[in-house]
Amino acid sequence: MQQLIESDPFADALEQFYETGSAHLDLLRDDGYHNIEDVGWYFTTFPDFWTIEKAALKFARGRVLDAGCGAGRMALYLQRKGLRVTAVDSSPRVAALASARGVRDVRVASACERLPFKRAEFETVILFGNNLGICGSRAGLEKMLREFARVTNKSARILATTRAPGMFNPKHRAYWAQRLKRGQAFGVVRLRLKFGMSEREIDWFWIAPAALMELAWQCGWRVAEIFGDGRAEDGYAVMLEKR
Repeated sequence: MQQLIESDPFADALEQFYETGSAHLDLLRDDGYHNIEDVGWYFTTFPDFWTIEKAALKFARGRVLDAGCGAGRMALYLQRKGLRVTAVDSSPRVAALASARGVRDVRVASACERLPFKRAEFETVILFGNNLGICGSRAGLEKMLREFARVTNKSARILATTRAPGMFNPKHRAYWAQRLKRGQAFGVVRLRLKFGMSEREIDWFWIAPAALMELAWQCGWRVAEIFGDGRAEDGYAVMLEKR
């Protein structure tokens, strides 16, 4: 029986941008909200990083794990700064692209599963591009934080970006109210990624700073610093430290 190949619109879009310098990814929320993302963002260099990313990056040290590395923008920057970086991505094609762009140590692995590393291998974990919510739920985030606790040393820190479930933009406020009315998990965003004929549905998890403080503490981490004001439209960066 022929094995079906799973669609990977994110990889499709990254590969097209890498080859042509132009690509856009359609993001369709389950309430009909539609956003078109310029994939060039995943290839940015330090001058074009978000302000909150630049602020958080100052705290990167030791051996670094870049979880959900995408095209490798963060791994490449930290390599140039002299840090030893191991980058992981769940997509073999995305991992291959990051390697082709010069990331020295790239593995195919998911931050939402058990990672192929020993205890205390890393001192810093990077989760940029709102990747704190990459596992799609509160339970998924909890599992990921506990796994990072396993593979990091006693002085470890996590540098991450995320968004708070928004009450400022009326379109987003209505979405969260609708989810609450239906009894659906608050903070979970269901998205359909579309690039050409390729589509995939994913869940992403957003979490407000106060809720993150509580969850992180339960998983052996503490919120040491917040960068940004936590508004859903802007997002925020956070530094977690082992407690």
